[in-house]
Amino acid sequence: MKKTVLGILAGAVLALSMASCGEKLLTPEQVQAEITAGFEAGKAAVEADVNSKCDAEFETRVTEKVLMLDQAAQEAAAEPVLSK
Repeated sequence: MKKTVLGILAGAVLALSMASCGEKLLTPEQVQAEITAGFEAGKAAVEADVNSKCDAEFETRVTEKVLMLDQAAQEAAAEPVLSK
């Protein structure tokens, strides 16, 4: 997340430095809006990445539990039933 935000901020600084070569400079409000927009975009990307990892881990845990229960059921079915 830090790398994404830093990359976005570096892009904003680069855009500002290029704007100083005779182009109109951004107002402080415009700079803040650009930074906020970049941060929000980076935040959404990080959240999507974390959510996908969480979903994958959850799927792995559920699959392991289902396999374990399935194996236990097969073992229980294979044991002979003792009559009294």
